[in-house]
Amino acid sequence: MDLQEVTFTDLLQHSNETVEKLKRSRGRALRVRRRGAEEDLVLTTAAKAEQDEQVVDVAVRLLRAIMSDPVMRSAHLLDVLPQVFPWVRFLPAEDKTEFVRELIEVMSAGGELGSPAPTLQVITEWRNTAQIYADPELLELLQSRTIEDGGEVPAPAR
Repeated sequence: MDLQEVTFTDLLQHSNETVEKLKRSRGRALRVRRRGAEEDLVLTTAAKAEQDEQVVDVAVRLLRAIMSDPVMRSAHLLDVLPQVFPWVRFLPAEDKTEFVRELIEVMSAGGELGSPAPTLQVITEWRNTAQIYADPELLELLQSRTIEDGGEVPAPAR
């Protein structure tokens, strides 16, 4: 996302100028930089946020409609999938279909929750699966019946 930036101080001390900058910005959004370890914010208009939400909803409904039609699914969606997710080429054919089905379901559910996190998690999980299929040695190891114990796994860092 290529956004114009303002500081949090500018937003607080020069709110009128910041709003004018927001109105003039191409994407009707500004990145609000915050000091320290704080996450930056994105300031946008309510109308822009609603439009973004509507576009995502339309995309989910369109994908769901395409997936429900076997001819369209095989003739269009699965053919263009590698343009969006190049790594999908490494997945077996039935997994490509399952990936798209799961992606659409989770996009819809995540939209109901107002959170993109579940959708991003599904994409990450399937990309990791594709990485396994892309590495013949790793695939063979994971498909074997016996996997040697790799020892204790440390707790994830937070």
